[in-house]
Amino acid sequence: MKKTPFLFLWLQFKSAFLLLPKLFFTLFASLFLAGGIYFAGTEILQKPDSIKLPIALVLPEHDTYAQMAFTFLEHSVKDICSFTQTDKEHAISLLKSKNVYAVILVPENFIEHILNGTNSAATLLLPKENSLESILFCTLANAGVSYLSTAQAGIYAAEDTLISYEKWESLAKVQEELNKRYLSYPLNRNKIFQTKTISATGSLSLANYYICSGIVLLSLLTGISQYHYFRAESKELLLLLNRQGLSFFFLLLSKLLAITGIYVLLFFPILIFAKLLPIASLGGFFIYTFTIQSFLLLLSAICPQPGNYSTLSAFLSILFLFLSGAFIPSVFLPEPLRQLGQFLPSALFIKLFQELLTHTFSLLSALQGILMGILFLLLSTFLYKNQKGALL
Repeated sequence: MKKTPFLFLWLQFKSAFLLLPKLFFTLFASLFLAGGIYFAGTEILQKPDSIKLPIALVLPEHDTYAQMAFTFLEHSVKDICSFTQTDKEHAISLLKSKNVYAVILVPENFIEHILNGTNSAATLLLPKENSLESILFCTLANAGVSYLSTAQAGIYAAEDTLISYEKWESLAKVQEELNKRYLSYPLNRNKIFQTKTISATGSLSLANYYICSGIVLLSLLTGISQYHYFRAESKELLLLLNRQGLSFFFLLLSKLLAITGIYVLLFFPILIFAKLLPIASLGGFFIYTFTIQSFLLLLSAICPQPGNYSTLSAFLSILFLFLSGAFIPSVFLPEPLRQLGQFLPSALFIKLFQELLTHTFSLLSALQGILMGILFLLLSTFLYKNQKGALL
C-alpha cells in the first residue's frame, strides 16, 4: 500500500515518455513561428545608422567670426545634422530637389550683432511639405534661439547691475566673460544634455531577448499535444485509484511532475549544448517548466474537448505573450496594455527565463514560480473534480 503513490508516479513518467514523438513534432512545427518572431523582432529593433539631417548653410563671405561659430556648432550637433556650406542659389536648388531639409541664410555680422544686442535674424527656409525631419530641425533651431535669448537676458541683467553701481571699468571684462560662458552652452550641447542609453530589452541583448521570447513560446505551444495525457483516466480507473487512497490532487500533481521532468530531460540538454544555460540552472529551469505546465494543465481542465484546448492554448499563448512584451517590448505598447500584461502569467514565464539567461535567477523568483504553479494545480483539481464527479 505504501508503494502505491511511488508506483503511480513512475507510471505517469512512463506515460509522459510516450509523448516524446508528439512533442518533437509540435517542437519543429513551433520553431517556424518562433523563428519568424525572432527575425521580425530583430528587424524592428535593429539599431539604424545615425540619422543626420542634411542642412545647407549660406554664410557671409570673409566673416571670420561666423565661420568659427558655425564650425563649433557643426561639431556640437554632428550626430544629428550635417551642414553643407554653399551659396544662396545652390542652397535653394538643393532644397527644391529635396537633397537638404532646410537652408540657413546667415546675414552679415551675425555673431557681432548677437554680442552687441542688435540681433540680426538669420533666415530659415523649409520645404513646403512638412516632414518629420523638418519638424526636428525646427525644434533644434528654436531651442538654439531660446538659449541665445536667455544668454542675452543674463548679460543685459549683469550690465544693468554694473551700471547701477557705476562699475564702468568692469563692463567690458564682464561682457566678454559672460559671452564666453553663455555661448559655450548653446553651441556645445554636451554641457546641457547628459546622454543616457535606455534599452527596450533591459539587460538582455536584442538577440537574447527574442531567444527568450521564442523559447517561452515554444514551451507553451508544445503543450498543444498534451490534452489526452492530462485527461487520460477513465471513470473506472479513477474509482480504482480512489480505492487505493490516491486523491485527485495527487493524480494531477503526479502528471505535472512527470511531464515537467520529461520536458527538462528533452529541452535542458539542448539549451546547454546551445550555450544558453549553464548546468547550474537545472533547478531554475525545472521551476520554470513546472510553472508553464501547470498553466497548460489548467487550460486542459477548462476545455472539455481536445479541439477547444488546442485552439485556446495556442490563442492565449500568443495573446498573453504579446501583451507581456515578448514580441514587441512592452515600452512600445500603449499604457493600458502594458499594465494588463504585467498581471498575466506570461509575464512571470518571461521573467523566469530572462533571469535564467542572465544568471540572475533568485529565490524570490523561484517562490513566485512554485506558488503560481500550485495555484494553477489547485484550480485544475477543483475543475476536474466538478467534471469527473467527486470520485477522488
